[in-house]
Amino acid sequence: MPAKLARAAKLSIVVALVATGGVVSDERGAQVVWPLLCTSPALAQESAASGVFHGVGTVTAVDAAKGWLTLDHKAIDGFMGAMEMMYRVEPPRLTAGLRVGDRVAFDIDASRYAIVGVGVLAKAK
Repeated sequence: MPAKLARAAKLSIVVALVATGGVVSDERGAQVVWPLLCTSPALAQESAASGVFHGVGTVTAVDAAKGWLTLDHKAIDGFMGAMEMMYRVEPPRLTAGLRVGDRVAFDIDASRYAIVGVGVLAKAK
């Protein structure tokens, strides 16, 4: 299935589940309640996003050896709400010199949930 069609199908399912409160009928006609993973338009938008998005946040953990970075970031317009989350960094060398407490601007590839660019706005005190 082409990637755009697959994303559209996933988004349609999410929209249907949100619209029905997660209650759908199975093949026998019995009502089934699905746990809602996407309970807001912002989260539904996240599941359909693709491309590279820009964010700003604070470093809360760095694992340079494994190429992971945990950020407490503001909402990323068009992609996801504000949260603290661990991200893969590609390439891992982008984590060089980062410290907990640094305020950073970053670029994230939505299809891979990977940070592909990062720059320090303010060093940790």
